[in-house]
Amino acid sequence: MDYNQINLFLEKFKKILFQKEEAYSAIIEVITKHISYPINANMISTKGGIIYIKGSPMLRNEILIHKRGILQDLSNIVPQSRFTDIK
Repeated sequence: MDYNQINLFLEKFKKILFQKEEAYSAIIEVITKHISYPINANMISTKGGIIYIKGSPMLRNEILIHKRGILQDLSNIVPQSRFTDIK
């Protein structure tokens, strides 16, 4: 039985998972640089280039105030992930 094909198939998923973790860590790093409140990975979700923030309205408002700078920094740090909006 040829397990090499299975390994190659699973490597694709491994790359996808690590890219997602890398993007989340970059998002956390950039947001905490721009705002005064620390966030964690549980507060963030992404879907189709849009970053969704879960938290208090005060936190989300502060992030939205700095939205342009956050998106610009993210495009410099993680160019393969094209984030277009924060909600």
